[in-house]
Amino acid sequence: MDTADIETKVIQFISTKVENLDAAVIDRSSKFEDLGLDSMDTIQLLFDAEDTFGISFDSEEAKGFTSVGDIVSYIEKHQASSA
Repeated sequence: MDTADIETKVIQFISTKVENLDAAVIDRSSKFEDLGLDSMDTIQLLFDAEDTFGISFDSEEAKGFTSVGDIVSYIEKHQASSA
């Protein structure tokens, strides 16, 4: 899966998880806080990403995630290291 596919998939599930949020306003630089996500929403989002991409986030590293790009980059890195 390439970067664009990962980004699209991440944006799609974020837009389905956040009420009244149009996927068109989400991009890699979107901050969770700006999307209306609190810390519990963000944790749930990471669980969803784990299920969707079949990976596990390192909990210490995930604590520092603040944007959509952080999730996308982690998935890219994880997929590259497991290939």
